[in-house]
Amino acid sequence: MNLYRCFVYLTLLLCTGCVKTANIPPADLTLSSFELGPNNLFSVKFTSTVDLPNAFNDYESANQLTPTLICSLDGDIDFSSEHSINIKAEGLVNASSQIRPNHTFTSELVFYNTRPDGTQLDLNDYEAVRPLLANKAFIPCKVRITAHGYKIYYTKSLIIPTIKMTEQIFKNS
Repeated sequence: MNLYRCFVYLTLLLCTGCVKTANIPPADLTLSSFELGPNNLFSVKFTSTVDLPNAFNDYESANQLTPTLICSLDGDIDFSSEHSINIKAEGLVNASSQIRPNHTFTSELVFYNTRPDGTQLDLNDYEAVRPLLANKAFIPCKVRITAHGYKIYYTKSLIIPTIKMTEQIFKNS
């Protein structure tokens, strides 16, 4: 290995430890509604104490990617970046209005099952989702926001009562 490659690898290794924790306050999320939305996806409407699409810009003057709502369907509550939830619902978070600050958001959820080999199966067959909700009182969700140079930011949990999900699934069946 030549000296140039060694320098590049050393620089990359040193920079991986340079990620900062954002000074964004922990956002409280509150469910407004859960219903069947467009394209046969489930639509979650919720409020937040933080303007999620602008959080990194507002608190860190940094650009961010579009926030994502992640819900655990298998009881897994480890929402860390080092861990993958196997059975989940995910959707991009969109502001309900373009007027800032915006604290009301929607997300269209797609259900996924990650197999042991790492492949993902789309679970939008609602008969497959229904047994995952049995014997659960609620489904925990969090919003994940990423920005270059920062650790992944997670909000506090949004709780979706499973009764709301199953009502919508039965309407759709």
